[in-house]
Amino acid sequence: MDKWPLIESYFKQKSFVDQEIASFNQFADEKLPEIVDENKEIIPKIEEVKIDLADIEILKPRIIEVDGSPRDKFYPLEARLRNRTYSGPLFVTMKLMRRDVEQDVKRTYIGELPIMLKSNKCWLNGKTEEELIEMGEDPLDWGGYFIINGAEKVLITQEVLASDRVIITKDAKEDISSEVISTKGAFKGRIRVTRKANGLLEVTFPASPKKLKLTTLMQALGVKESKINDTFSTGIEIQNDVLLNLEDIEVTDEKEALDRIGKYVAPGQIIDYRLRRAQEVIDGFLLPHIGQSKEDRLAKAYYLGMMASKAIEKAYGLRGEDDKDHYANKRLELSGKLMEHLFRYAFKYLVKDLKFQIDRTVTRRRKLNISTIIRPDAISERIRFAMATGNWIGRATGVSKFMDRVNYLSPLTDIRKVKSSLNKNRELYEARDVHGTHWGRMCPIETPDGPNCGLVKNLALLSKVTTDVRTQEIEDIVKKLGVKLE
Repeated sequence: MDKWPLIESYFKQKSFVDQEIASFNQFADEKLPEIVDENKEIIPKIEEVKIDLADIEILKPRIIEVDGSPRDKFYPLEARLRNRTYSGPLFVTMKLMRRDVEQDVKRTYIGELPIMLKSNKCWLNGKTEEELIEMGEDPLDWGGYFIINGAEKVLITQEVLASDRVIITKDAKEDISSEVISTKGAFKGRIRVTRKANGLLEVTFPASPKKLKLTTLMQALGVKESKINDTFSTGIEIQNDVLLNLEDIEVTDEKEALDRIGKYVAPGQIIDYRLRRAQEVIDGFLLPHIGQSKEDRLAKAYYLGMMASKAIEKAYGLRGEDDKDHYANKRLELSGKLMEHLFRYAFKYLVKDLKFQIDRTVTRRRKLNISTIIRPDAISERIRFAMATGNWIGRATGVSKFMDRVNYLSPLTDIRKVKSSLNKNRELYEARDVHGTHWGRMCPIETPDGPNCGLVKNLALLSKVTTDVRTQEIEDIVKKLGVKLE
Protein backbone atom coordinates (compact mmCIF):
# COMPACT_ATOMS: atom_id res chain seq x y z
CA MET A 1 0.00 0.00 0.00
CA ASP A 2 1.30 3.46 -0.97
CA LYS A 3 1.21 5.51 2.26
CA TRP A 4 2.47 8.84 0.83
CA PRO A 5 -0.98 10.19 -0.18
CA LEU A 6 -2.11 9.67 3.45
CA ILE A 7 0.96 11.49 4.83
CA GLU A 8 0.57 14.32 2.30
CA SER A 9 -3.10 14.79 3.22
CA TYR A 10 -2.13 14.92 6.93
CA PHE A 11 0.31 17.78 6.36
CA LYS A 12 -2.14 19.65 4.13
CA GLN A 13 -4.41 19.98 7.16
CA LYS A 14 -1.77 20.28 9.90
CA SER A 15 1.63 21.96 10.15
CA PHE A 16 4.64 20.92 12.21
CA VAL A 17 3.96 23.67 14.76
CA ASP A 18 0.16 23.39 15.22
CA GLN A 19 0.58 22.16 18.80
CA GLU A 20 2.76 25.17 19.76
CA ILE A 21 0.23 27.61 18.30
CA ALA A 22 -2.73 25.78 19.94
CA SER A 23 -0.86 25.84 23.27
CA PHE A 24 -0.20 29.60 23.05
CA ASN A 25 -3.82 30.26 22.01
CA GLN A 26 -5.04 28.33 25.07
CA PHE A 27 -2.72 30.39 27.27
CA ALA A 28 -3.96 33.69 25.82
CA ASP A 29 -7.67 32.77 25.84
CA GLU A 30 -8.05 30.63 28.99
CA LYS A 31 -4.99 30.74 31.26
CA LEU A 32 -4.51 34.54 31.37
CA PRO A 33 -8.01 35.13 32.87
CA GLU A 34 -7.41 32.24 35.33
CA ILE A 35 -4.16 33.83 36.57
CA VAL A 36 -5.87 37.20 37.05
CA ASP A 37 -8.75 35.44 38.84
CA GLU A 38 -6.23 33.89 41.30
CA ASN A 39 -5.18 37.45 42.26
CA LYS A 40 -8.46 39.30 41.70
CA GLU A 41 -8.38 40.99 45.13
CA ILE A 42 -5.33 43.00 46.16
CA ILE A 43 -5.41 43.96 49.84
CA PRO A 44 -2.36 46.00 50.98
CA LYS A 45 -1.29 46.64 54.59
CA ILE A 46 -3.45 49.80 54.64
CA GLU A 47 -6.63 47.98 55.62
CA GLU A 48 -9.31 50.30 54.24
CA VAL A 49 -7.89 50.14 50.67
CA LYS A 50 -8.65 47.30 48.23
CA ILE A 51 -8.18 46.79 44.48
CA ASP A 52 -10.33 44.46 42.38
CA LEU A 53 -8.98 43.12 39.06
CA ALA A 54 -11.11 41.73 36.24
CA ASP A 55 -11.38 41.21 32.45
CA ILE A 56 -7.79 40.92 31.24
CA GLU A 57 -7.42 41.44 27.51
CA ILE A 58 -4.47 41.17 25.14
CA LEU A 59 -4.52 43.17 21.89
CA LYS A 60 -2.69 42.49 18.64
CA PRO A 61 0.84 43.94 18.43
CA ARG A 62 1.16 47.70 18.06
CA ILE A 63 4.04 50.15 18.31
CA ILE A 64 4.46 53.50 20.03
CA GLU A 65 6.97 55.69 18.22
CA VAL A 66 9.56 57.92 19.90
CA ASP A 67 7.28 60.96 19.65
CA GLY A 68 4.58 59.02 21.61
CA SER A 69 2.23 58.43 18.67
CA PRO A 70 0.72 54.90 18.63
CA ARG A 71 0.40 52.83 15.45
CA ASP A 72 -1.93 49.83 15.48
CA LYS A 73 -0.56 47.61 12.70
CA PHE A 74 2.91 46.43 13.68
CA TYR A 75 4.06 43.48 11.57
CA PRO A 76 6.79 40.88 12.36
CA LEU A 77 9.04 42.10 9.50
CA GLU A 78 9.24 45.57 11.05
CA ALA A 79 10.06 44.05 14.47
CA ARG A 80 12.98 42.13 12.89
CA LEU A 81 14.34 45.12 10.94
CA ARG A 82 14.05 47.61 13.83
CA ASN A 83 15.24 45.21 16.57
CA ARG A 84 11.94 45.53 18.42
CA THR A 85 9.90 42.99 20.39
CA TYR A 86 6.77 41.72 18.64
CA SER A 87 4.38 42.06 21.57
CA GLY A 88 0.80 43.00 22.35
CA PRO A 89 -0.43 45.35 25.10
CA LEU A 90 -2.22 43.91 28.13
CA PHE A 91 -5.23 45.69 29.64
CA VAL A 92 -7.11 44.90 32.84
CA THR A 93 -10.08 46.58 34.56
CA MET A 94 -8.97 47.92 37.94
CA LYS A 95 -11.39 49.09 40.61
CA LEU A 96 -9.97 51.06 43.56
CA MET A 97 -12.07 50.74 46.73
CA ARG A 98 -11.58 52.70 49.96
CA ARG A 99 -13.70 51.76 52.99
CA ASP A 100 -15.93 49.78 50.55
CA VAL A 101 -16.58 52.97 48.53
CA GLU A 102 -15.55 53.01 44.87
CA GLN A 103 -12.83 55.66 44.37
CA ASP A 104 -11.61 54.99 40.84
CA VAL A 105 -12.33 52.59 37.96
CA LYS A 106 -10.05 52.37 34.96
CA ARG A 107 -9.19 50.15 32.00
CA THR A 108 -5.48 50.03 32.74
CA TYR A 109 -2.45 49.18 30.61
CA ILE A 110 -0.31 46.78 32.69
CA GLY A 111 2.47 45.73 30.30
CA GLU A 112 3.46 43.93 27.11
CA LEU A 113 3.26 40.22 26.28
CA PRO A 114 5.32 38.74 23.39
CA ILE A 115 3.04 37.30 20.71
CA MET A 116 3.71 33.99 18.94
CA LEU A 117 3.75 34.28 15.15
CA LYS A 118 0.68 32.78 13.42
CA SER A 119 -1.27 32.59 16.74
CA ASN A 120 -4.76 34.12 17.06
CA LYS A 121 -3.27 37.39 18.38
CA CYS A 122 -0.80 37.73 15.47
CA TRP A 123 -1.43 39.88 12.37
CA LEU A 124 -0.30 36.94 10.15
CA ASN A 125 -3.06 34.62 11.39
CA GLY A 126 -5.49 33.57 8.63
CA LYS A 127 -3.66 35.44 5.82
CA THR A 128 -3.38 34.01 2.29
CA GLU A 129 -0.05 33.41 0.53
CA GLU A 130 -0.40 36.66 -1.48
CA GLU A 131 -1.16 38.69 1.65
CA LEU A 132 1.82 37.17 3.49
CA ILE A 133 4.16 38.04 0.60
CA GLU A 134 2.78 41.60 0.62
CA MET A 135 3.55 41.82 4.36
CA GLY A 136 7.15 40.70 3.69
CA GLU A 137 6.72 37.18 5.10
CA ASP A 138 7.67 33.78 3.69
CA PRO A 139 4.44 31.84 2.91
CA LEU A 140 6.28 28.59 3.81
CA ASP A 141 7.19 29.87 7.31
CA TRP A 142 5.24 27.89 9.95
CA GLY A 143 5.31 30.46 12.76
CA GLY A 144 5.32 29.09 16.31
CA TYR A 145 8.16 31.36 17.49
CA PHE A 146 8.59 34.85 19.01
CA ILE A 147 10.55 37.97 18.03
CA ILE A 148 12.44 39.46 20.99
CA ASN A 149 14.59 42.58 20.37
CA GLY A 150 14.62 41.71 16.66
CA ALA A 151 15.86 38.13 17.20
CA GLU A 152 13.71 35.08 16.40
CA LYS A 153 13.39 33.04 19.59
CA VAL A 154 11.82 29.61 20.04
CA LEU A 155 10.81 28.07 23.36
CA ILE A 156 12.17 24.55 23.84
CA THR A 157 9.50 22.05 24.97
CA GLN A 158 10.29 20.82 28.51
CA GLU A 159 9.87 17.17 29.52
CA VAL A 160 8.70 16.84 33.15
CA LEU A 161 7.23 14.15 35.40
CA ALA A 162 3.44 14.06 35.28
CA SER A 163 1.68 16.01 38.03
CA ASP A 164 -1.11 14.48 40.15
CA ARG A 165 -0.08 10.94 39.18
CA VAL A 166 0.87 8.32 41.80
CA ILE A 167 4.21 6.56 41.17
CA ILE A 168 5.45 3.58 43.22
CA THR A 169 9.21 3.17 43.81
CA LYS A 170 11.46 0.98 45.99
CA ASP A 171 14.79 2.07 47.50
CA ALA A 172 17.90 0.20 48.67
CA LYS A 173 16.56 -0.07 52.27
CA GLU A 174 13.52 -2.04 51.01
CA ASP A 175 11.30 0.95 51.83
CA ILE A 176 8.47 1.38 49.32
CA SER A 177 7.31 4.91 48.46
CA SER A 178 4.08 6.04 46.85
CA GLU A 179 4.75 9.54 45.44
CA VAL A 180 2.65 12.21 43.77
CA ILE A 181 3.61 15.70 42.55
CA SER A 182 0.55 17.69 43.55
CA THR A 183 0.12 20.90 41.53
CA LYS A 184 -2.11 23.90 42.14
CA GLY A 185 -1.36 27.07 40.18
CA ALA A 186 2.31 27.96 40.68
CA PHE A 187 2.72 25.57 43.64
CA LYS A 188 4.19 22.09 43.12
CA GLY A 189 4.58 19.85 46.15
CA ARG A 190 5.91 16.30 46.39
CA ILE A 191 3.79 14.14 48.72
CA ARG A 192 5.27 10.77 49.69
CA VAL A 193 3.69 7.89 51.63
CA THR A 194 6.41 5.41 52.67
CA ARG A 195 5.91 1.82 53.83
CA LYS A 196 8.92 0.91 55.96
CA ALA A 197 10.36 -2.61 55.91
CA ASN A 198 8.64 -3.25 59.30
CA GLY A 199 5.21 -2.40 57.81
CA LEU A 200 4.76 1.04 59.41
CA LEU A 201 3.45 3.89 57.22
CA GLU A 202 4.93 7.39 57.25
CA VAL A 203 4.06 10.45 55.19
CA THR A 204 6.01 13.56 54.13
CA PHE A 205 4.74 16.68 52.40
CA PRO A 206 6.01 20.31 52.19
CA ALA A 207 6.27 21.84 55.72
CA SER A 208 5.37 18.52 57.41
CA PRO A 209 7.16 17.09 60.47
CA LYS A 210 9.82 14.47 59.76
CA LYS A 211 8.63 10.87 60.27
CA LEU A 212 4.97 11.86 60.59
CA LYS A 213 2.86 8.72 60.95
CA LEU A 214 0.06 8.29 58.42
CA THR A 215 -2.45 7.41 61.17
CA THR A 216 -1.65 10.74 62.93
CA LEU A 217 -2.24 12.69 59.70
CA MET A 218 -5.47 10.79 59.05
CA GLN A 219 -6.77 11.84 62.48
CA ALA A 220 -5.65 15.45 61.85
CA LEU A 221 -7.76 15.34 58.66
CA GLY A 222 -10.81 14.48 60.78
CA VAL A 223 -10.93 10.67 60.36
CA LYS A 224 -11.76 8.91 63.63
CA GLU A 225 -9.51 6.04 64.77
CA SER A 226 -12.31 3.50 64.25
CA LYS A 227 -12.82 4.70 60.64
CA ILE A 228 -9.17 4.81 59.49
CA ASN A 229 -9.27 1.26 58.02
CA ASP A 230 -12.23 2.35 55.80
CA THR A 231 -9.94 4.70 53.83
CA PHE A 232 -7.80 1.76 52.65
CA SER A 233 -8.53 -1.04 50.17
CA THR A 234 -10.24 -4.16 51.51
CA GLY A 235 -7.52 -6.75 50.69
CA ILE A 236 -6.37 -9.03 53.52
CA GLU A 237 -2.70 -8.00 53.18
CA ILE A 238 -3.60 -4.30 53.24
CA GLN A 239 -5.94 -4.58 56.23
CA ASN A 240 -3.24 -6.59 58.05
CA ASP A 241 -0.77 -3.69 57.61
CA VAL A 242 -3.44 -1.17 58.67
CA LEU A 243 -4.04 -3.08 61.93
CA LEU A 244 -0.26 -3.11 62.50
CA ASN A 245 -0.22 0.70 62.17
CA LEU A 246 -3.31 1.13 64.39
CA GLU A 247 -1.53 -0.78 67.18
CA ASP A 248 1.30 1.79 66.95
CA ILE A 249 -1.06 4.80 67.06
CA GLU A 250 0.27 7.84 68.96
CA VAL A 251 -2.70 10.21 69.35
CA THR A 252 -6.29 9.79 70.46
CA ASP A 253 -8.23 12.57 68.71
CA GLU A 254 -8.11 15.26 66.00
CA LYS A 255 -6.95 18.06 68.34
CA GLU A 256 -3.99 16.04 69.62
CA ALA A 257 -3.04 15.05 66.05
CA LEU A 258 -3.15 18.68 64.88
CA ASP A 259 -1.08 19.74 67.91
CA ARG A 260 1.62 17.20 67.00
CA ILE A 261 1.93 18.84 63.56
CA GLY A 262 1.56 22.33 65.11
CA LYS A 263 4.53 21.77 67.45
CA TYR A 264 6.71 21.28 64.37
CA VAL A 265 5.37 24.12 62.16
CA ALA A 266 4.92 26.65 65.02
CA PRO A 267 7.27 25.62 67.85
CA GLY A 268 6.97 27.52 71.12
CA GLN A 269 3.61 29.11 70.27
CA ILE A 270 0.37 28.91 72.28
CA ILE A 271 -1.88 25.93 71.53
CA ASP A 272 -4.59 27.91 69.68
CA TYR A 273 -2.04 29.32 67.24
CA ARG A 274 -0.38 25.90 66.82
CA LEU A 275 -3.72 24.26 65.93
CA ARG A 276 -4.62 27.02 63.47
CA ARG A 277 -1.18 26.90 61.82
CA ALA A 278 -1.37 23.09 61.50
CA GLN A 279 -4.76 23.39 59.77
CA GLU A 280 -3.35 26.03 57.38
CA VAL A 281 -0.41 23.75 56.49
CA ILE A 282 -2.70 20.75 55.87
CA ASP A 283 -5.11 22.79 53.72
CA GLY A 284 -2.42 24.65 51.77
CA PHE A 285 0.41 22.14 51.26
CA LEU A 286 -1.10 18.65 51.50
CA LEU A 287 -2.46 17.47 48.12
CA PRO A 288 -3.47 21.00 46.97
CA HIS A 289 -4.74 19.64 43.61
CA ILE A 290 -7.70 18.06 45.48
CA GLY A 291 -8.55 21.39 47.14
CA GLN A 292 -7.37 23.88 49.72
CA SER A 293 -10.42 24.26 51.96
CA LYS A 294 -11.63 22.53 55.13
CA GLU A 295 -14.28 20.61 53.13
CA ASP A 296 -11.56 18.81 51.11
CA ARG A 297 -9.87 17.16 54.10
CA LEU A 298 -11.88 13.91 53.95
CA ALA A 299 -11.12 13.55 50.22
CA LYS A 300 -7.42 13.99 51.04
CA ALA A 301 -7.63 11.24 53.67
CA TYR A 302 -9.09 8.81 51.11
CA TYR A 303 -6.45 9.79 48.56
CA LEU A 304 -3.68 9.09 51.11
CA GLY A 305 -5.35 5.75 51.84
CA MET A 306 -5.22 4.91 48.14
CA MET A 307 -1.51 5.87 47.95
CA ALA A 308 -0.70 3.74 51.02
CA SER A 309 -2.70 0.79 49.63
CA LYS A 310 -0.58 0.84 46.45
CA ALA A 311 2.66 0.85 48.49
CA ILE A 312 1.43 -2.12 50.57
CA GLU A 313 0.38 -4.02 47.41
CA LYS A 314 3.91 -3.55 46.02
CA ALA A 315 5.40 -4.88 49.30
CA TYR A 316 3.35 -8.10 48.98
CA GLY A 317 4.09 -8.49 45.26
CA LEU A 318 0.52 -7.69 44.19
CA ARG A 319 1.67 -4.91 41.83
CA GLY A 320 4.90 -3.94 40.11
CA GLU A 321 7.12 -0.90 40.48
CA ASP A 322 6.30 2.11 38.26
CA ASP A 323 8.75 3.09 35.53
CA LYS A 324 9.55 6.82 35.68
CA ASP A 325 10.89 6.65 32.12
CA HIS A 326 7.56 5.34 30.76
CA TYR A 327 6.05 8.13 28.66
CA ALA A 328 2.66 7.76 30.35
CA ASN A 329 4.41 9.18 33.45
CA LYS A 330 5.83 12.17 31.54
CA ARG A 331 4.29 15.42 30.30
CA LEU A 332 5.56 17.90 27.71
CA GLU A 333 5.27 21.60 28.56
CA LEU A 334 4.81 23.48 25.29
CA SER A 335 5.21 27.24 24.69
CA GLY A 336 1.79 28.09 26.16
CA LYS A 337 2.51 26.25 29.43
CA LEU A 338 5.96 27.83 29.71
CA MET A 339 4.46 31.29 29.10
CA GLU A 340 1.83 30.52 31.75
CA HIS A 341 4.55 29.81 34.37
CA LEU A 342 6.41 32.98 33.37
CA PHE A 343 3.35 35.24 33.32
CA ARG A 344 2.11 33.92 36.69
CA TYR A 345 5.49 34.83 38.22
CA ALA A 346 5.52 38.28 36.56
CA PHE A 347 1.90 39.01 37.54
CA LYS A 348 2.60 38.06 41.18
CA TYR A 349 5.44 40.59 41.10
CA LEU A 350 3.05 43.24 39.71
CA VAL A 351 0.60 42.55 42.57
CA LYS A 352 3.44 42.84 45.10
CA ASP A 353 4.58 46.11 43.51
CA LEU A 354 1.00 47.47 43.56
CA LYS A 355 0.75 46.82 47.30
CA PHE A 356 4.06 48.61 47.85
CA GLN A 357 3.01 51.63 45.74
CA ILE A 358 -0.35 51.90 47.59
CA ASP A 359 1.34 51.73 51.02
CA ARG A 360 3.90 54.34 49.99
CA THR A 361 1.31 56.70 48.50
CA VAL A 362 -0.96 56.52 51.57
CA THR A 363 1.99 56.89 53.99
CA ARG A 364 3.12 60.05 52.16
CA ARG A 365 -0.48 61.33 52.20
CA ARG A 366 -0.67 61.73 48.44
CA LYS A 367 -3.82 61.39 46.36
CA LEU A 368 -4.49 57.72 45.63
CA ASN A 369 -5.54 56.86 42.07
CA ILE A 370 -4.87 53.99 39.67
CA SER A 371 -2.62 55.96 37.28
CA THR A 372 -0.06 56.76 40.00
CA ILE A 373 0.25 53.26 41.49
CA ILE A 374 0.52 51.10 38.33
CA ARG A 375 3.99 50.39 36.91
CA PRO A 376 3.69 48.49 33.56
CA ASP A 377 7.43 47.75 33.41
CA ALA A 378 7.00 45.30 36.31
CA ILE A 379 5.51 42.66 33.97
CA SER A 380 7.18 43.61 30.67
CA GLU A 381 10.77 43.59 31.94
CA ARG A 382 10.52 40.18 33.62
CA ILE A 383 8.97 38.47 30.61
CA ARG A 384 11.39 40.09 28.16
CA PHE A 385 14.42 39.22 30.32
CA ALA A 386 13.41 35.55 30.62
CA MET A 387 12.75 35.22 26.88
CA ALA A 388 15.97 37.04 25.93
CA THR A 389 18.25 35.01 28.24
CA GLY A 390 16.43 31.67 28.44
CA ASN A 391 16.55 31.72 32.29
CA TRP A 392 13.09 30.52 33.33
CA ILE A 393 11.09 29.91 36.48
CA GLY A 394 12.30 27.04 38.68
CA ARG A 395 15.98 27.66 37.80
CA ALA A 396 15.53 26.20 34.32
CA THR A 397 18.08 27.46 31.78
CA GLY A 398 18.21 27.36 27.99
CA VAL A 399 14.40 27.42 27.68
CA SER A 400 14.46 29.97 24.87
CA LYS A 401 17.08 29.95 22.10
CA PHE A 402 17.85 31.67 18.83
CA MET A 403 16.07 29.91 15.99
CA ASP A 404 18.48 28.71 13.31
CA ARG A 405 17.70 29.80 9.75
CA VAL A 406 20.61 27.90 8.14
CA ASN A 407 18.24 25.82 6.00
CA TYR A 408 14.60 24.69 5.79
CA LEU A 409 15.05 21.91 8.39
CA SER A 410 16.91 23.93 11.08
CA PRO A 411 13.81 25.77 12.40
CA LEU A 412 11.90 22.47 12.32
CA THR A 413 14.38 20.73 14.66
CA ASP A 414 14.39 23.76 17.00
CA ILE A 415 10.61 24.01 17.26
CA ARG A 416 10.13 20.25 17.82
CA LYS A 417 13.03 19.81 20.25
CA VAL A 418 12.27 18.32 23.69
CA LYS A 419 14.55 18.94 26.67
CA SER A 420 14.52 16.86 29.86
CA SER A 421 14.70 18.60 33.24
CA LEU A 422 17.30 16.06 34.50
CA ASN A 423 20.87 17.15 35.27
CA LYS A 424 23.09 16.63 32.21
CA ASN A 425 26.22 16.12 34.38
CA ARG A 426 24.91 12.88 35.92
CA GLU A 427 25.11 9.49 34.21
CA LEU A 428 21.39 8.52 34.40
CA TYR A 429 21.83 5.67 31.93
CA GLU A 430 18.17 4.55 31.97
CA ALA A 431 16.83 8.08 31.42
CA ARG A 432 19.08 8.46 28.36
CA ASP A 433 18.07 5.15 26.76
CA VAL A 434 15.51 4.81 23.99
CA HIS A 435 12.40 3.60 25.82
CA GLY A 436 9.76 1.38 24.20
CA THR A 437 7.12 4.09 24.75
CA HIS A 438 9.13 6.53 22.57
CA TRP A 439 7.89 4.58 19.53
CA GLY A 440 5.99 6.95 17.24
CA ARG A 441 6.43 9.82 19.71
CA MET A 442 10.18 10.55 19.78
CA CYS A 443 12.80 10.23 17.07
CA PRO A 444 15.14 7.37 18.16
CA ILE A 445 18.12 8.87 16.26
CA GLU A 446 18.08 12.69 16.57
CA THR A 447 19.92 13.55 19.81
CA PRO A 448 23.16 15.51 20.44
CA ASP A 449 26.54 14.00 21.34
CA GLY A 450 28.14 14.69 24.70
CA PRO A 451 26.50 15.39 28.09
CA ASN A 452 23.05 16.12 26.59
CA CYS A 453 22.89 12.76 24.81
CA GLY A 454 19.47 11.17 25.38
CA LEU A 455 18.24 14.14 27.44
CA VAL A 456 17.61 16.43 24.45
CA LYS A 457 15.29 14.64 22.02
CA ASN A 458 13.09 15.51 19.05
CA LEU A 459 9.43 14.81 18.48
CA ALA A 460 8.68 12.41 15.63
CA LEU A 461 7.25 14.28 12.63
CA LEU A 462 3.80 12.67 12.88
CA SER A 463 3.48 12.96 16.67
CA LYS A 464 1.16 15.55 18.18
CA VAL A 465 0.96 16.94 21.72
CA THR A 466 -2.48 17.80 23.08
CA THR A 467 -3.22 20.86 25.22
CA ASP A 468 -4.63 20.95 28.77
CA VAL A 469 -8.10 19.52 29.38
CA ARG A 470 -10.35 20.90 32.11
CA THR A 471 -10.66 18.21 34.78
CA GLN A 472 -13.82 19.80 36.20
CA GLU A 473 -15.83 18.67 33.13
CA ILE A 474 -14.70 15.05 33.64
CA GLU A 475 -15.44 15.24 37.38
CA ASP A 476 -18.99 16.49 36.61
CA ILE A 477 -19.59 13.52 34.27
CA VAL A 478 -18.29 11.06 36.92
CA LYS A 479 -20.57 12.60 39.56
CA LYS A 480 -23.58 12.37 37.22
CA LEU A 481 -22.83 8.66 36.83
CA GLY A 482 -23.35 8.27 40.59
CA VAL A 483 -19.82 8.27 42.02
CA LYS A 484 -19.78 10.03 45.40
CA LEU A 485 -17.62 10.43 48.47
CA GLU A 486 -19.24 9.12 51.64
